[in-house]
Amino acid sequence: METVDTHRQPRQTRSHASFERMLAAAEKMMASRGDDDFALNDVAKAGKVSIGSIYNRFPSKDALIQAVQQRVSLRIQERQRSLVTRIAVDTDNLPDFVTRLVDEFAECLHEFAPIMRPMMQRATRDPVIAKFGKDSHAMVLADVTKATMRYRSSIPHPDPERAVQAAFNMVFATVARSLSLGSTEESADGGSWNPLKRDLAHMFTAFLLTSPSAERPASKRPGRTAKR
Repeated sequence: METVDTHRQPRQTRSHASFERMLAAAEKMMASRGDDDFALNDVAKAGKVSIGSIYNRFPSKDALIQAVQQRVSLRIQERQRSLVTRIAVDTDNLPDFVTRLVDEFAECLHEFAPIMRPMMQRATRDPVIAKFGKDSHAMVLADVTKATMRYRSSIPHPDPERAVQAAFNMVFATVARSLSLGSTEESADGGSWNPLKRDLAHMFTAFLLTSPSAERPASKRPGRTAKR
């Protein structure tokens, strides 16, 4: 996935350590606060760096946040792609693969929810962050589709790739909503987390194993008879 150059790269060991503290401090603040409503002076204090060193690396607060988002997205993407590969190796049938996939993917989102929440909210107004998140999701979706296609013969849908992608996106949207990711504040009751994962796995599996009904032509509404 192509990254966006939002900052000057450090060249010396000491400078690199300072750079890492900037990113780590900003990430921690966003995760703990749930938003990006803080000043660069706060980042400098938390990261034990000078405000001048921050501006030497980042032209603006937006550039710093974009760098944090790329860093976090790459970490999440690596975890998700790794779990897809591992689950594909560990399972030998579609229901087991889907059940493990939904469970571990949901737990991954749950783990990263504190930092994903402010990032996804910011994506609604920051096109750089929105594009990076979209590209990251597309790569994971491609991995999921490829792994699921091992069971192509078990999927009666005329376009199995589209069926997998549709089901996976529904799972992602539902889990994201339950964790209050994105622009919504709605979240699921904590006690419903495990039943939610089981329901989603059942829905995903049933959707793939069920032959879609033939589309019926839209019925025409009877026209009115003109009065004489």
